Amino acid sequence: MASRKYEVSLSRSAEKMLLQHAEFLTQVNIAAARRLIISIKKVKSRLSANPYQFPYADGVDVPGIPLKTYRKCLFEKRYKALFLIEGNNVFIDAIIDSRQENKNLY
Repeated sequence: MASRKYEVSLSRSAEKMLLQHAEFLTQVNIAAARRLIISIKKVKSRLSANPYQFPYADGVDVPGIPLKTYRKCLFEKRYKALFLIEGNNVFIDAIIDSRQENKNLY
C-alpha cells in the first residue's frame, strides 16, 4: 500500500517568522541559522509523510486557539511549527521560538 502524501505550505506570516528567527540567529551563530533553515525542510518532509503523528497545540501552547484545531511540530530544540490539516493539505501558519511569549502571533 502506497503511503499518502500531503501537500505542505507555509503561510506568508510563517515565512516571515522563519526569516526573522534566521536573521536573529545570524547575528549570534550563522551555523545555527543554517540548521534552522535545513530543519524546516525536514519538518515539511515529515508533515508531508504523516501530519497526524504530531499532537494538538491546545490552549497551553498557544492561548486562544480553538481546541483540536492546530497541531504542533517541535524542531531544533526550541522552535514550534503550528499547522492545520485540511484534506490532503497541511498549512503551516506560524513558526514560534518557544522562548518568546505567544500573545501576538497574528
